[in-house]
Amino acid sequence: MIRKYLFAAALVVLIGFSCTYTSIEENGLDSDVRIQTGTVCGWCTVNDTLTISDTKVQYVNYTNCSTSTASVDKSGELTQAELDALLKLLDFDELKKLELNSCNVCADGCDDWISFKRGSQNHYIRFTKDDPKLQPIKAFVDGLNTIKAKYTVSN
Repeated sequence: MIRKYLFAAALVVLIGFSCTYTSIEENGLDSDVRIQTGTVCGWCTVNDTLTISDTKVQYVNYTNCSTSTASVDKSGELTQAELDALLKLLDFDELKKLELNSCNVCADGCDDWISFKRGSQNHYIRFTKDDPKLQPIKAFVDGLNTIKAKYTVSN
């Protein structure tokens, strides 16, 4: 008889643990995050990429049309608080609404771009700096540019 009660209690505990739901907030906003941003310009004057993968950061810049040897390659880390603050600036629904694919580089100009991926959510935009259509995500773009500036400055 006591075995039946122990079995029932164990079953209840097992079911209780298997039905636990963890929200993004409880699991942290950084779960499987990959953000990339960069600038590409005609005549290969600028071709850089900042990659944020969870809290890891890498900045590379290729000059003279080389994509195999970076002229600048820096890495660092964001604190969890910095990453959370950046992600709170982004309304992914607003980013998804943006269907931007400029081609200023086609006429020797410059294009900026952002690629965002978290879990199954992803989106890519290519745009002209200060494009008014960016207004809904401007705070996020500014946040990315602030982080990027820390790595583009010569040390």
